[in-house]
Amino acid sequence: MEYLHQMRVEIKKAHSLLKLQLFSDSANQAIQHFKPVRKIFKKAGLIREAQLNLQNIDLIRVEDEKIRLLLQTNIEEGIKIFLSNTTDFGSKLEKSGKKTLKKIKEIPDKKVLAFYRTQLQKASKNFKRKLFINHLHESRKSLKVLSHIHEILPNNLFEELQINWVYVELLQQKIGNWHDMHLTECWMKKNKANKKDLKIIQKNLQEQLVEIKEIKKDFEIKALGLNGNGG
Repeated sequence: MEYLHQMRVEIKKAHSLLKLQLFSDSANQAIQHFKPVRKIFKKAGLIREAQLNLQNIDLIRVEDEKIRLLLQTNIEEGIKIFLSNTTDFGSKLEKSGKKTLKKIKEIPDKKVLAFYRTQLQKASKNFKRKLFINHLHESRKSLKVLSHIHEILPNNLFEELQINWVYVELLQQKIGNWHDMHLTECWMKKNKANKKDLKIIQKNLQEQLVEIKEIKKDFEIKALGLNGNGG
């Protein structure tokens, strides 16, 4: 399960870089050659989602053993199916990787900085929406993309932006936990969990949203330093 999770993490990082490639050059189609890898990512995601659901019901102490048993069965069956296709997946990964790498080009620093500003603006816009809950996941994706790229690029490139990475990571993590719990709630409803357990998870979700609302206040100022203009 841990290897499967790490595979998904690395695919996310690679996809983030390809988004940057496309932003730098709209004619660059490297991201198109990555689609077979994204399909593998989604298949692995079904297993990961079931695993997170199991962790979440344990976290909120759901007592319904039928729900827990169903999730454990889903995980076991999902892994079995995934492993039976590893040869095919490996072949697709290799072919897709070679095609993708051929399209990778050097990206000017100014394009990287412009990409960062654009993603921060997207997140900020979504946080300001009246019904921001509907856009929380999109906001988080923008922040996560920036975190992925920041991991591999030199720190001096971002000095001009003065990004508060501790704050950005905290916010995206809180939203990620909320989103995972929300998916668990949806799964529980679909599988007819008892009302008592649904009330527990809904209370947990409301508490998380209250915390996120507080953290997201003055996002631009907190994310881009005290002057709020990115330096």
